[in-house]
Amino acid sequence: MSALLAAAFLFLKTGEKFATQATAGPTVAAFTSYVSEKTGGEKMEPQVMNNPKKALEFVTAKKPVLGIVMPAFFIAYEKMFGMEALLETHRQGVTEERYVVVVKKGAPDDLHGKVIATTLAEEEVYVTGVVLAGKCGEEVRLKPVEDCEGAVFDVAEGAKNASDAVLMEEGAWKVFEKDEDLGPKLKVAYRSEELPRNLVVLFRPNAGSVDVEKVKAALKGMSGSEDGKKVLGSIRVESFADVNQEQLSKASRLFHGK
Repeated sequence: MSALLAAAFLFLKTGEKFATQATAGPTVAAFTSYVSEKTGGEKMEPQVMNNPKKALEFVTAKKPVLGIVMPAFFIAYEKMFGMEALLETHRQGVTEERYVVVVKKGAPDDLHGKVIATTLAEEEVYVTGVVLAGKCGEEVRLKPVEDCEGAVFDVAEGAKNASDAVLMEEGAWKVFEKDEDLGPKLKVAYRSEELPRNLVVLFRPNAGSVDVEKVKAALKGMSGSEDGKKVLGSIRVESFADVNQEQLSKASRLFHGK
């Protein structure tokens, strides 16, 4: 078990500008230290990233044993790295993982050929095939942005460099929707189906004699103790739960065009 907990740990949140080693590294290190303590192993070495391409390089070079990654990364590289989804994360205040595409009020809902600003531009296949479920056509263009706030403001105000639309988490849209100035100027042109949650993954080829059930028990038990809840709160997670395999399998089929 000590070999497991001495290994690298990947924390990937694609497009999240604060998901960097400099900003979030200490917080994630507190989480991995807690897990190490509960499983009786050595300290893990977490690496926090927001770019899937850099995460791909990290996994290839450092061979992590565990990680928390977005479903897009898991589906894309599951077979390449021998990943297994152990648990899913339930984020604080998020009852369902959904995305919406927001446009200026009065604009058509048809998104074919439109430019959509998104923090998930690095996950183009997942966005077009799974989030948008192929309903906007292959000609949809994704424009990378660091955050949605500025892109939404530009759309609402009709700025010269504004995108046609903005893809964002539904929870973020609800905040904009209630804004007295921005809300009346915007509307939802598309709402996704419920999507898979972020996943706790095991990189099986690097796992050695990992006691998977012990790791899962430690993570599931966090929401049942005060110290565990405090650590979970620091990474904005409410709890860890069993993976919704049906939902994940559906997303995988869409991703791979099956």
